[in-house]
Amino acid sequence: MKIVNHQLQPGWYKPSPHHSGALNAPSLLVMHYTVSGAGAKGVADYFVSPAAKASAHIVVGRDGDIRQVVPFNVKAWHAGKSIWRGKPNCNDYSIGIEIDNWGRLMRTAEGQVRSATGKVVDPGLAVELTHKNEIMPALWEVYGETQMKALVDVTRLILAAYPSIAEIVGHDDIAPLRKSDPGPAFPMGRFTSLVAGRDDAPVLKRKVIASRLNARGGPGVQFDKLGVFVGGTMVEVVYDSPGPWAQVKGALEGGAEVLAWVSDQFLA
Repeated sequence: MKIVNHQLQPGWYKPSPHHSGALNAPSLLVMHYTVSGAGAKGVADYFVSPAAKASAHIVVGRDGDIRQVVPFNVKAWHAGKSIWRGKPNCNDYSIGIEIDNWGRLMRTAEGQVRSATGKVVDPGLAVELTHKNEIMPALWEVYGETQMKALVDVTRLILAAYPSIAEIVGHDDIAPLRKSDPGPAFPMGRFTSLVAGRDDAPVLKRKVIASRLNARGGPGVQFDKLGVFVGGTMVEVVYDSPGPWAQVKGALEGGAEVLAWVSDQFLA
């Protein structure tokens, strides 16, 4: 992938009509989530539709698909009312990246996990975290490694092509009273380290010390059993909650890789 005439090749999709003038020497890269399950193409199709009245420069799908709908030298409509370091109207000096992710989730009385649009979401993809601008915890969709790798790769391309960009921020940084994206599940520290070519936030791994440890779709015995981790298995800790449950990634008995919740007391 490369940038030619301010367009990703491959990756350029079609132009969105929702833009406003030239973007010269952008200084900011702004990360968003889509509140969607539509994939990069579905979100890009929305941004090019007349009804959208919004756009971002690129969309990164869960499967690593990348679609661009606004050239990098044109102002996209992604930030809205915003301010950074005392300078308002961040659309005027930023490139916007939309990451396909549901963001904030809800648990129903029946125990299902649903998106803000009412779609049922795999509970194994939900993590309970407190947003930095809030005081109460909530459920959020995690960001997968395939998506993160694609995001790191395209961000490196953008930073190399536009060296005027000095900072990477979230929409919740430039519009903290209005927006919560990309949310607490987005690993901003690790992401910026990877973009810079290092990993300053190494993956935490723990060992299963029970002979057999149930892997569940959520943090509690009421959630479906996804399989079993056998004793001695090393799992990657995605989220070590303050409570008795940890969200981990690893190989179940039989070899299938899963994202699941386990009882923390059986991890060393």
